[in-house]
Amino acid sequence: MQGQFKYDAKGSEFFSVVFLQTLLILITCGIYLPWAVVKIRKFYCDNLTLDGKKFDFNGEGGELFSYALPQIILTVITCYIYMPWAMVKIEKYFYEKTTFDGKPFEFTADGGKMFSLILSNTLLTLITCGIYYPWAIVNMLKYYVESSKYENIAFDCTAKGDELFSLGFIQILLTLITCGIYYPCAIVKIAKYIYSKTGYNGRTFSFSGEGGELFSLCLKGILLTGITCGIYYLWFINDLSKYVTNKSSIN
Repeated sequence: MQGQFKYDAKGSEFFSVVFLQTLLILITCGIYLPWAVVKIRKFYCDNLTLDGKKFDFNGEGGELFSYALPQIILTVITCYIYMPWAMVKIEKYFYEKTTFDGKPFEFTADGGKMFSLILSNTLLTLITCGIYYPWAIVNMLKYYVESSKYENIAFDCTAKGDELFSLGFIQILLTLITCGIYYPCAIVKIAKYIYSKTGYNGRTFSFSGEGGELFSLCLKGILLTGITCGIYYLWFINDLSKYVTNKSSIN
């Protein structure tokens, strides 16, 4: 697994898929949601490659419905205590149904471990009035990434809470000073850090985007979305997906 990621879907295609799925969700009072999720996931994977090799998603709506319904019921019955177990089970389904170059991914996380992580990191974030938040993000990110496998090889993450705290503090400060104008640059800086600390089989992910590029893309998307009364929004989302994906690589 190495090379340049590429996403080449057109905005009009993405609009057609999402618009139809949204319509069917509304008509069926939400029951169609699993089928819609599968359709959109399939669309994204069908238009995604890495070094010319294709991704694929072979899940089915009915299958996801049957799989997710018990998890939702158990989550509601237990007043959301079961949610980490449900999250892990559903994530495992998506991983197993997603393939790259014909080979599936694997998610090895454990619901109990996920519960402990969420509980401890939430408590520490609350106790420290939010100061611990970067460490909480890193702890969750590391567990999530290191529980992900491809060809029985786990991904790795070497991010550190103190590094993210220092970086994030500066980005937040600059965003506030510039009344939000710097925000796209802040997002790019943080993305570059997280990518550079994530790897697979001795190779490291990288993100080559620039804050100015993202700012221009967001400005265009926001303006056109406003001018078209929201119609352009899905083109904007597709453009963002294309920008982020096409600026991502692993070498």
